[in-house]
Amino acid sequence: MRKLLHFIFLCWAAGAHAGTIRVTVYTIGETPVPGAIVTLQGVHPPSMAIHMVADSAARVAFHPAQDGEYTITAAAFGTGIANSGPFVWHGRDTAITLMLPSNTRELAGVTITANKPLVEADGDKIIYNAGSDPSLAGLSAAEALARTPFVSVDGEGHVQLKGKGGFLIMLNGKQTSMFANNPGEVLKAFPATIISKIEINTQPSAKYEGEGINGIINIITKKKVAGYNAHTSLTYNSIGQVNPNMAFNLKYGKLGITSFVYFANSMNFHAHGEQVYTPLISAPFAERRTLDTTTTNGYMAGGNLEVAYDIDSLRTLSLYGRLAAGGKTLEQQSLIRSYSTAHDLLQQSRLTSEDESHTPSGEAGFDYQQRFRQPGRSLFMGVNVQTSGQKKILQSGQVYTTEEERLLRNQYRGSNTQTCIQADYALPIHPSFILEMGAKAIFRQVGAVYASQIKDLDADQYHPDLANDDELTYSQNVGALYSMGTWKIKRGGITVKTGGRLEKTNIQGHFIRKKTDVTQDYYSFLPSFSITKNWASGRYLTLQYSRTLTRPGLSFLNPYTDNRDPLLISRGNEHLHPEFTNNGEVSFSNFNDKFSYTLALSGALTQGSIQRYIRFDEATGVSTQTYSNIGRSQVAGVSGYLSANPAKQLSATLNFNCYYAAISSTADASEKHRGLYGSLSTAVTYLPSEKWMLFSNVNYTRPPVQLQGRSGDFLFYNIGAGYWLYKKKLRLTVAMLNFMNKYWQVNDRFESPLVRQQNTSFRDVRSLSIGLRFSFGKLNENTSRKRGVKIDDRNQDPQ
Repeated sequence: MRKLLHFIFLCWAAGAHAGTIRVTVYTIGETPVPGAIVTLQGVHPPSMAIHMVADSAARVAFHPAQDGEYTITAAAFGTGIANSGPFVWHGRDTAITLMLPSNTRELAGVTITANKPLVEADGDKIIYNAGSDPSLAGLSAAEALARTPFVSVDGEGHVQLKGKGGFLIMLNGKQTSMFANNPGEVLKAFPATIISKIEINTQPSAKYEGEGINGIINIITKKKVAGYNAHTSLTYNSIGQVNPNMAFNLKYGKLGITSFVYFANSMNFHAHGEQVYTPLISAPFAERRTLDTTTTNGYMAGGNLEVAYDIDSLRTLSLYGRLAAGGKTLEQQSLIRSYSTAHDLLQQSRLTSEDESHTPSGEAGFDYQQRFRQPGRSLFMGVNVQTSGQKKILQSGQVYTTEEERLLRNQYRGSNTQTCIQADYALPIHPSFILEMGAKAIFRQVGAVYASQIKDLDADQYHPDLANDDELTYSQNVGALYSMGTWKIKRGGITVKTGGRLEKTNIQGHFIRKKTDVTQDYYSFLPSFSITKNWASGRYLTLQYSRTLTRPGLSFLNPYTDNRDPLLISRGNEHLHPEFTNNGEVSFSNFNDKFSYTLALSGALTQGSIQRYIRFDEATGVSTQTYSNIGRSQVAGVSGYLSANPAKQLSATLNFNCYYAAISSTADASEKHRGLYGSLSTAVTYLPSEKWMLFSNVNYTRPPVQLQGRSGDFLFYNIGAGYWLYKKKLRLTVAMLNFMNKYWQVNDRFESPLVRQQNTSFRDVRSLSIGLRFSFGKLNENTSRKRGVKIDDRNQDPQ
């Protein structure tokens, strides 16, 4: 019986690792070398060498007993030795070509190719191999992300991970600030053809806990060795959006240059809508209605440049910089009416406003990376400086039927400078255990100057509004230490990753005119744990836990008061504290060439979450909107991804997220809100020939539940075709967007115990999009080496 069980186990093990490593041996002149001695050596975990003799076709076939890291060498009489170098084998059929030099002073060439599935897993990461997807040719990074597990992209370029915001977008392991403010426009300009893979981590380890709450999207560009290439594109749609961009890469010897320039312009974008405010208690009016017509013009532009120098095969130095600018002008005409309980008109006025803003920014830094001959051992050091500014001018005039006037001019200037110093070190303690540790220091300096002027008649002179006039200096210094261990049990296919991050935060803020201070000083400990079980058949089971932190960004902290409408005021809150969230997730995945799926169940508990809320003054009828740490949020949900490739020419993906949220107020126990939210997105591509591509995308988003309400849902869909011209260097793309709806109606609803706010807006959505993308040059390795310093741990945008 014992021998029978042993035999069954050996048969199961042999079937679990049915993949083959096939090696072909040539000389530099591409002449086959029968009789060459080929050796397979296990590196991690270590194993005995296997020697084989190449057959008459100069081929050998190895059948390793388990996944792992291997090297292959080949030698023959009268030639030198060719070595593949270490590579990771995942049990799939793999082809390797070794080129034997004529003498030992010549370098050997190695080519390794494997049949990669479009989607696979590696520990706690899910990987979309964009470089293996032929349907992405001529498309953008935004379209590549739309096919990535758990990622959805709507028609305006807004990106969500598992139906939520608050995540990091990295480029080659670095969170560049070009994705910080409006990633959608940049991703639409970024060419998908230079992307090798996209890594998704929905529960970041302690290494990243201070920088993101909902996950990490890491875009890895293709590896190249010599030459140059360039990609340029132009997209225009009929509702006034223009997006030209260009990417250029050069590799010459040890020097590599990577550059990217983009521009996005939105011209005369129109919207209209109605706002209804209804007091739920006795107030100076029973209902207030506002009819709005809005015209928006805006632009974004920027450029990135990186220079990388390979000191030797193990050390690389990268210098990089970025310059960007953006601006927007919003003109709004409003008709405001107030009614009594008998629906008699109490007051009517016309409000005209022009809101102009400019946001210049820049970034500079350097990285030093060193690998060691010991596999898995590495050192990274980097310095990154980011700076941004904001200038905002608001002019408004309100004229009442009684011929009274109220004219306002508000000005705001803000600056934000961040400096980060980071060092990471990874050390393999054992072939199955790697220890990572690191330190990081962040220094933030924020300044804000805001001034308000007001007058009652057009002919009068403006005089200061001292209640909305001050200057703020704000500093935030963060020091962090982290340690993380990864333990791989190869025989059981189990990977365990655990770690912790300790942060010290000090905040000093001072209002110069009001002579008031803001002070915070606290420690944070952020643990993380994950365990993954993988089977050779491509199935994965993962259990994860993490505690995350999100600090409020300048959009929440800004004390500037927008009082263009005297009865509807909004402002930030400089006294906000960070959010702490406990996250848990269990997921099951199955990946193969034809059909892949992932299903995840998750839950999150947040104490002191930042919530938007409305205060209402029943005596004056003034509503004030601001933010506070008054939320207790419990969220549970399911996320899923399906990918089907029934034929070589046809591919389809589906992402869905559905969450149930229960939010209560710690300031008022009677305030509670529960509800469902989530998203659904699909992407279908068909390649009827080498030149033609047909595609369609659908995205539906229902925004998250908030304490006092929620924003309205949004639907985007398109259908289009692409055609290759000029020897497959020029791609023409034509698409119809939301062709069944000229306008999309968005319904926002918020309600406090004292007042209800309902907003209905109509936006132009039907459009025709035309795009051209031209590629030229030949480059065979990515010039970008920077890993970079990740420094964005803030909640940027109010929801």
